[in-house]
Amino acid sequence: MNFRTFINQPKWGILLKVIPLTAIFCLTKWFIHQRHWEMGKSDSQIGSLLAAVTFILAFVLTATLNDYRASEDMPDQIVNAVETIQDTNLLIAARQPDYDPTLLTQGLAELLNSVLLCLKQNKPFLRVENAATNLNQLLVPLSKFCEAPLISRIQGEQAKVRLIAARIQRIRDTEFLAPAYPLLHILLIAASVAMLTTFTDDFSTNLLVTGFLFTSFMYLLLLIYDLENPFEYNGTSSADINLSSIEQSYHRLDRG
Repeated sequence: MNFRTFINQPKWGILLKVIPLTAIFCLTKWFIHQRHWEMGKSDSQIGSLLAAVTFILAFVLTATLNDYRASEDMPDQIVNAVETIQDTNLLIAARQPDYDPTLLTQGLAELLNSVLLCLKQNKPFLRVENAATNLNQLLVPLSKFCEAPLISRIQGEQAKVRLIAARIQRIRDTEFLAPAYPLLHILLIAASVAMLTTFTDDFSTNLLVTGFLFTSFMYLLLLIYDLENPFEYNGTSSADINLSSIEQSYHRLDRG
């Protein structure tokens, strides 16, 4: 792996955004120090403010991570539901030579493709609902060859796909932690101003420590923004949920 490839990995995206902000912060602090514009010496009150910012960041990050973990297996749940329907489809085809499983297979492929289009191209989620509803017509030939419990099982998997797609849409379109951001922003601004305008006896050490603190705070803030919407797929996120399972299942079904 060369250096450019190493740096271009998604995991470095947030840090690369923060570094210019840190440079501006350090230059501003140096300029204030040169002008003797510091307003006071760092004390326990400043430490309490920094501790409060750390606490709020940790609290919001923990809540965001919990939502992110709940989102991680949603693509796999959709694939599992679709593959379960396909298993029943192939089972009936093996038992009944007169049954053609191709139409239902293509319908399932279209269902997965609609999920990919909604996520990657920001198409309306109505496409997923329509694709799931269209399966009903494709299940009519299947129902002639299989027992009622199998049809009920397939309809249960249809409902699961609808439910998960609705949850994905809600996660993508809703900021669940929006009420917490004003307080977080106020505290971050206050902490940044305090770090810029207070001094210690050793300016170099103070600059180094406050630079690291500012970098950490901004990194965690951007990470929270990134994790809160794990279904963006607009090229700016470094923490999008992996859709490879849906893509692989779609291509497999599309090939028949």
